[in-house]
Amino acid sequence: MKAEEYVQKAYQCILQNDFEQAVEWFEKAISAQPDHAEHYFRCSVTYARSGRLEQALAYAEHAVRLAPQQDEYVLHLHAQEARQHTEKARKMLDVDRATPQVRQDAILLLERAIALDPLCGDAFLLLALIYDELNEYKLAVQAAREAAALFPHNVQLANLMKKLCQQMNEQI
Repeated sequence: MKAEEYVQKAYQCILQNDFEQAVEWFEKAISAQPDHAEHYFRCSVTYARSGRLEQALAYAEHAVRLAPQQDEYVLHLHAQEARQHTEKARKMLDVDRATPQVRQDAILLLERAIALDPLCGDAFLLLALIYDELNEYKLAVQAAREAAALFPHNVQLANLMKKLCQQMNEQI
């Protein structure tokens, strides 16, 4: 079978929401054409859809190595890196949210995530929650506004915004 046929099989699987099988077909396409960046990119996107961040990141990096001029690949890589930073910050906070150093390290990770991908709503949301815990309401509101712009129908975020605005007004 040719690489193009493997890719077509992968797309058929995606249409059936069978991302695991799609990944297998993309990997066969990669084996058939190991220097074809598009196969790595598509496989990375499919891994990302499946929530397999490490694999998505590895394939995105490989696609960019093969075709660094492809803006789409670079943007996708940045989005995966931003997701990785956000998840790392979330895990740090889950383990030991109380220490000031952990919070500062998490803030730095989230700021890096946002710099890589300004559409990383989860990073803005987590940043808002950290700033809320630190009683930095102005910064919390700014981050929450960015998250709300990305998630306009999120009721929990709207409630957080109301709470933050109230706390900020009380502080003044």
